[in-house]
Amino acid sequence: MKRNHIFFIVIILFSLNVKAQDITDKQILKHIKGKEIEWITDENNLAKVKMKSTKKWGVYNIDAYYDLDEAVIDFDEVVAPKFDSIGWFKNMEPFTIVKIKKKYGILLNPYEIHDAAERANCIYDAIKMKEVDDRFYALVKQNEKWGLVDWFEDVVLVDPTFDNPEDVPLVWIEGWAKDMFVASKKKLKADILIFDESNGDGVFKARKKATKKWGMYQSLGENDLTTLIPAKYDSIRFFGYNSKYTAVYNKGKVGMHLSYWSYNENTKLSVPCIYEDYKNFDADGVLKLAMKKDGKWGWVNWLTGKEESEFKYETLDDLPYPYYKQAIWIED
Repeated sequence: MKRNHIFFIVIILFSLNVKAQDITDKQILKHIKGKEIEWITDENNLAKVKMKSTKKWGVYNIDAYYDLDEAVIDFDEVVAPKFDSIGWFKNMEPFTIVKIKKKYGILLNPYEIHDAAERANCIYDAIKMKEVDDRFYALVKQNEKWGLVDWFEDVVLVDPTFDNPEDVPLVWIEGWAKDMFVASKKKLKADILIFDESNGDGVFKARKKATKKWGMYQSLGENDLTTLIPAKYDSIRFFGYNSKYTAVYNKGKVGMHLSYWSYNENTKLSVPCIYEDYKNFDADGVLKLAMKKDGKWGWVNWLTGKEESEFKYETLDDLPYPYYKQAIWIED
């Protein structure tokens, strides 16, 4: 092929490319009856458009090109134009934030949820997205306080009672537990429920809204609720695997509460909340408990609460071997 022929073809291709780029945002807005357009970064053909008649934003898939000399503008509505502002999804985020009349809501991915726009409930003063360990959380603000909602189900996980979003516990529930969660939270009049994710047997701790005290419970259905530890404590630790007791706290001091599964109606606070710290030890296959009081360490019988040594040892290494008998079962 001669050089002048190649040059002529290049000129034609260049001219076609220029023509393809001649379709302006102004032309698109006129065709779509929009007022403003913002193209979504790294998303081919996707744009946020503010409609001229309603002044509301929606999202559209827009294909604009020239077919010979004729401009062709095709568009499909992805998100209905009903929001005063609208974000978009990036980095595989499962939701974005939208706004109506100074209130914010959660918009799910419209390519996965067909009624995403209808489900966006704009009732919050502010929303912050947080990602921890590949999980996304929706922190919400109402009446100057922060809480947490399930971004998919729009269920309140933590009532807005915290001054700062950083202080809100990041509660997570699986979809199967939603109804149980809602029913238990209402029945217990709790503002926070936290499930024990390590065992998946319906165990959770809950904080009473009125007293701000924690208890521990087990629920295997909406109408099934067992109290494992009554709501009398400032904080509680979950039971370890097959543990006979766990730590509970009041006024900065720690005690031990027996396991409901091991002791049934005899479960109780066996070691009062008067100690500063604790440490479990395996003494030749028997679990024994060291506790700290007034800055000194000693041994405590975790079943009865009896102090089995003097509290005069500066460190755990200074403790003598615990020769005392540690019973496991409560005698009738």
